[in-house]
Amino acid sequence: MSRSKMVRVSTFLAALVMMLSIGLQTLSAKDAKVDTSSVFTIQNAASLAGQSITPGDYKVTVTETQLTMTKDGKVVAQVPVQWKDETSKPHYSTIVTDGGKITEFHFGGKTRFVVVSAS
Repeated sequence: MSRSKMVRVSTFLAALVMMLSIGLQTLSAKDAKVDTSSVFTIQNAASLAGQSITPGDYKVTVTETQLTMTKDGKVVAQVPVQWKDETSKPHYSTIVTDGGKITEFHFGGKTRFVVVSAS
């Protein structure tokens, strides 16, 4: 192979590697930004961000920094959250409480969960 062909092939391979690297970074950035929603059934009275949460079905929508809980289309509570990594994907969406206060929301099939920053 001539030297000029070798330079062209090397340049092409370097560009290909760089494009793949950028593509993987974009994918991982999308994975890191987990905006999701799910319906949770609250079976016992609890509180979230100082708001009383009565038993029932609630839609929970989470962005990168905030969780919004609605019931029958009305906002019941909004609270800042932090995303954490799961060790495995849970099969079901669950809520973790501590002394009647909701502290975490885990989403079925997701590798990340949210921790309530203030409740």
